Amino acid sequence: MKTSLNNYKLALLAGACLVLSVDHSAAENPAPDAAAITATVESFHKALAAGKPDEVMSLLQPDALIVEGGSVETRAEYESGHLGEDIAYARAVPGKQLKAVVRQEGDAAWVTSTFSVVGVFQGRSVNSLAAETMVLTKAAAGWRICAIHWSSHKAAKSQTGSAK
Repeated sequence: MKTSLNNYKLALLAGACLVLSVDHSAAENPAPDAAAITATVESFHKALAAGKPDEVMSLLQPDALIVEGGSVETRAEYESGHLGEDIAYARAVPGKQLKAVVRQEGDAAWVTSTFSVVGVFQGRSVNSLAAETMVLTKAAAGWRICAIHWSSHKAAKSQTGSAK
């Protein structure tokens, strides 16, 4: 009986430590270069929506990787592959950012965002929730994207929103 009580107390203590560490990480100071990092990510999305492939590509590091739909593309593969589709999609179906978290460690940063995407693309209704992680590095020209990971799923009826 005493062993189970000790295990219970240990579990409670471990849980309390976990809660405290989660609360601490959520209250961390924002990334020192958060404005510049966020501006780079926003510029990428604006360039897609404006149909400016050269601007999109200028924000990607030469060794950038794009991860989507279970595959990984190099920068060159992205440029010659589905960049055009991404531009068409971004122009037709605007996303509304729901949340973004910016983290930075020295010359490396990552932005994790969620979006509500509602509209019509190629005659099909779109109502989905999307997640994006962009990893950036600080270059001579400013912050540049070295990796992008996108995923999405259909929104439940209770999650229906509208993009503005």
